[in-house]
Amino acid sequence: MVVGPVAQRWEPRWRAAVVSNVDAIVVGGRCAGAATALSLAESGHRVLMVEAARWPSDTMSTLYIHQPGVVQLARVGVLDDVLASGCPTIISLNHHVGGVTVSGSLPLFDGVGFALAPRRYVLDSIMVAKARELGVDFRQRTRFVGALWDGGRVVGARLAGDEVYDVRCAVLVGADGMRSRVAKAVSAPIQRDDGRRTFVHYTGWRDLGRAAVEIHEASGRYASVIPTHDRTWLVATYGAQAAFAKARRNPLQHHLDTVRQLDLALWRELERRDPVVRLHGSGDQKNFVRRPCGPGWALVGDAGHHKDSITARGITDALRQAESLGHSLSGRLSSREATDAGLRDYAVARNALIENSYAQTLSATRLDVSKSRLQRHRLVAGSADLTQHHLRVLGGIATADDLTD
Repeated sequence: MVVGPVAQRWEPRWRAAVVSNVDAIVVGGRCAGAATALSLAESGHRVLMVEAARWPSDTMSTLYIHQPGVVQLARVGVLDDVLASGCPTIISLNHHVGGVTVSGSLPLFDGVGFALAPRRYVLDSIMVAKARELGVDFRQRTRFVGALWDGGRVVGARLAGDEVYDVRCAVLVGADGMRSRVAKAVSAPIQRDDGRRTFVHYTGWRDLGRAAVEIHEASGRYASVIPTHDRTWLVATYGAQAAFAKARRNPLQHHLDTVRQLDLALWRELERRDPVVRLHGSGDQKNFVRRPCGPGWALVGDAGHHKDSITARGITDALRQAESLGHSLSGRLSSREATDAGLRDYAVARNALIENSYAQTLSATRLDVSKSRLQRHRLVAGSADLTQHHLRVLGGIATADDLTD
């Protein structure tokens, strides 16, 4: 057995070797990892989940979970807890494009007609708690050091907490984000790379009093306003990647200027108060697809494919992939042959799950409000049926091609 290249830098830290065995190791304890651990544990598998951060900890994103993601929360048994945490339900959306507004109630998906945008420390903590209820061994402040190999197959992981130790497993799952250490350790090939398209800035403001999610688009600019916990609204603004160098000179001013250009009434509200969530931002919104699995390993969520946050599909897609991996491996971790068959099934399912959302996200990142698009948006605004179809596309329930037909 050998340890992969990521581990070699850690050799001087070696203090102890505690070798144990589980069915699956999940690296990453946030929503993608916790959902994967939940799905595997529900099938009776022994699961170890590790997270490098101190728990709980917050992270900033669009926070938005579309209706298919809400369905996944219900399936893993955490939806009631998320609602009980005070997370507001989102039942309507206003989509403003070049001065034309499409407004409507969110369509149903499997009986769910609302979206959610919980703060991540709330959502992740609830999901970890549920995983532990199902017997998942969760270890925080524990870093993945490298993969253990037997020939060309991953057979475990070297981990570093209070000591460094090895754990053997049938499958190693990377759910550790865009910069996945697991993906690096297993040399997961990138199958598609579409680079960076936009940059994003986030702030949070209390008591904005909006009745619906607001999305504003104009050529080169985009903004969304989304309610989350504690009467707070997340305001996100986007610009083209080419403008990032200029925007980063004074990011808060650029953020507010974008709001002013797209929603003057909102800008006037923000000018009179201070944010309750300080400015966060990123110009490193990569768009890529990695190979989802290989001998003894799999990737879930942003570790396996990452896309611009402009369509807010990340959490929803991660939850769906987690369920898919759990189903594909259910009862199939007792032998290498069965595990490999399950991983092949997951590869097919994962690729099918991301195809439409990835394409729609790349389309959105063009930040292009052409005359033909504005004409289509005006047509949609004048039809109740087309409005519902449009909202299904935004929610990942239908495709843009379906809307055109």
